[in-house]
Amino acid sequence: MRFVRLTRFLGLAVLFLPAVFSLAATNYTRAFNGQYRISNVVEQGTNVELTLTLTLRNASKTTVTGGIVAVLSSEPDPVLIASFSPIKTLPSKGQVTVSQRLTVSAAEYSSWRNGHAPMLQFLVGTGSGAIAADIQAYRLLPPNSPTD
Repeated sequence: MRFVRLTRFLGLAVLFLPAVFSLAATNYTRAFNGQYRISNVVEQGTNVELTLTLTLRNASKTTVTGGIVAVLSSEPDPVLIASFSPIKTLPSKGQVTVSQRLTVSAAEYSSWRNGHAPMLQFLVGTGSGAIAADIQAYRLLPPNSPTD
């Protein structure tokens, strides 16, 4: 299982590697933020299956086409947990809501329940490759709801 996740992450990394190291020089730095919801939680021993819904906002001056949201583990050496389907268009100063069913370790889910946001990155293609921009997201809870 861990090998499959690592292989998927390496596949994405190879695809987007040429520009990952130039992130600080791009106009995408700190350009993406949003809010997320966790729903349909099913605990399965050492794993938890859930639906992660993200409303992603683009604060940059550039419209993004084909960007991919990646969910990484919170380990010291993060691995890919899941990726969302490519987002066709995310307009400048606009937002889009995406949802993905995924399986995480019980430890990762426990971390999320205790106030640590999932580690999210937005992989954005550029003319010469791509960049991985961190997404700063906070959890959206309906009024008077439990944390799960």
